Amino acid sequence: MAYQKKGKIRKEPKRKQGSANWAELNSEILHIIYMKLCDVMSFIMFRAVCKNWRVAAANLSDCPRQFPCLIDWSGPTNLRVYSLASGRTHTFQVPDAYCRGPSGPDVLFQTDSPDNDLFYLNPLTKVKAIFPFETSLHPISWRNSRNLDDFVLINELDFAVLYFKQTDKDEWTKKEFCRLRNAAYHDCKYFLLKDNMQYEMAVIDKTNGAELPSVRFPNYDPPLNFCMPFDVNYLIATTNGLLIITGFIPLYSGDLNDCRFEVHRLENYPQNPKWTKLTGIGDLMVFLDHSNCFALKASDYNGFKGNCIYFITFPSLRKRVIGRFDIGLNKTEELTGPKWFGSGKGRKVCMSSAWFVPSI
Repeated sequence: MAYQKKGKIRKEPKRKQGSANWAELNSEILHIIYMKLCDVMSFIMFRAVCKNWRVAAANLSDCPRQFPCLIDWSGPTNLRVYSLASGRTHTFQVPDAYCRGPSGPDVLFQTDSPDNDLFYLNPLTKVKAIFPFETSLHPISWRNSRNLDDFVLINELDFAVLYFKQTDKDEWTKKEFCRLRNAAYHDCKYFLLKDNMQYEMAVIDKTNGAELPSVRFPNYDPPLNFCMPFDVNYLIATTNGLLIITGFIPLYSGDLNDCRFEVHRLENYPQNPKWTKLTGIGDLMVFLDHSNCFALKASDYNGFKGNCIYFITFPSLRKRVIGRFDIGLNKTEELTGPKWFGSGKGRKVCMSSAWFVPSI
């Protein structure tokens, strides 16, 4: 086809054979495409292609399940988020405040003001939320995320505070303990792992806030030739029961094969409590870092296998890496990570990285 303008004849450029007009793809194909996006940033870029693509992904709640990312807040005013699924690093500008770590899809910040205000921020959407209660603990040491079970655990040097909501009550209940490692909600109870040499676990009834009989938990003793191992003791509530991950990550050997993990399940509580060692966790994937631990189902993601523990090593004499421990094979492998992750040493560095599940 040709058209004439000011006495000149011009021809329409021919479409190359085999090329496609991506804007004309039907909605069913677009739905298949964006439901396979395992990186939330890819989902955002998908919506930015054109109007038709944005309409096809209009419901943000349809965003595919996101595989956990590595988040780093060592910079003063930015967060770095590395996606294991895509191998990309995304940087987000954040307020000039103290970052206390991720909390689900949000990150907890504390302002450098007389009131030391606390707030949550979703780095992708920039949506803020106020911390649900006032606390006299400054600076706050964040040890567990808020979730649908409505509990928050805060640790200081010598003691810990658990905030939770009793059944049919809107106000927060506060209980103080000696220092705790972490907490989990299971079977209408809060299980609290004490950070002492007695290997005890406190139990709180959610319905009335009463303390129930405590129970001892198994401990994994490292070989004597290991120098300063980081002990792993984390509770996880799953559909298959309350699990505890025990083991250790050597701080200075730099050899991932020196990492050891065991998984036990609590049974018959409170009548005759006992821990049963598991030979595997099936479809579950466990993610743990220096202060938190959670589990997801591998079948909800493409290209990732279950029965594994994903973890972050501490700064060592060699480098810092992301590891994956296969429980069935009793073997650890190093995963590809960002170049910037291996740099730096010391407590500040190890306390400024964690697992993070982005969401919009």
